[in-house]
Amino acid sequence: MHPVAGRSLVVVASLSSLSCAPCPASPTWHAPDAAAFASLRVQLAERRAARPTRPWAAGIHVVMREPRSGRTFEGRGALAVAPSRAVRMILLGGAGATMLDVWVSGQRWRVAIPALGVVRRGAAEAPDLPVGFLRWWFTEPLGGTLFAAEERPPAQLWLLRTPGAVVQLEAVPCSPAGMSTEDGLLATRRTARTAERVLECRAGAQVSAGDVAEYEDLGGGLKVRVQVESVSGTPPAEAFIDPDAPGALAASP
Repeated sequence: MHPVAGRSLVVVASLSSLSCAPCPASPTWHAPDAAAFASLRVQLAERRAARPTRPWAAGIHVVMREPRSGRTFEGRGALAVAPSRAVRMILLGGAGATMLDVWVSGQRWRVAIPALGVVRRGAAEAPDLPVGFLRWWFTEPLGGTLFAAEERPPAQLWLLRTPGAVVQLEAVPCSPAGMSTEDGLLATRRTARTAERVLECRAGAQVSAGDVAEYEDLGGGLKVRVQVESVSGTPPAEAFIDPDAPGALAASP
């Protein structure tokens, strides 16, 4: 086996075996000021309206750090998103083989590691995989019932209730190398068993090259950094069909 591919397998395989250690507690919230709450509710509505509503696809660069061994997987792949429908992400290893193939829709999900012959799938959220987060972040972007909001300069905070989870959103300064924006969005999602977060730094309302997202499993320790390298046209509809269904778009070999 190619040494790079071997190291990659160790990291990617950890996705199917992570368990949640004790997760950080939620921060304390204060009673909201009525005027501030109304203003923050409008700001949240504007952010929701600015999210992409049409299918999009991007070439991505991924750096993934496995917490148990400390090893790092680095590779490239593709991401296809159909808001309100499904997300598909395929990552390639050093030898160009498919290392990870993830498909998540509103009702079902599938995670495959072809090199190991591993395929996991289901309907309910998996506690040891970021299925719920991917579903919320891409197919239900910023979704949920707003029940708290607060100004904490320089950040604005919103607390959302979603089925099975509570999500805290923060508008925070964010200026990674090579980006001119200072407007980032930090989302922390908590369930009864997991806590995870992502920091998204985007140059504009629409997805563009250079955008960065940093994901962290706060219990298990897995860290993933995704950078958009290119944005392509509308992805084929087959990309969003269950990969095991007839007519589905197969992962690259």
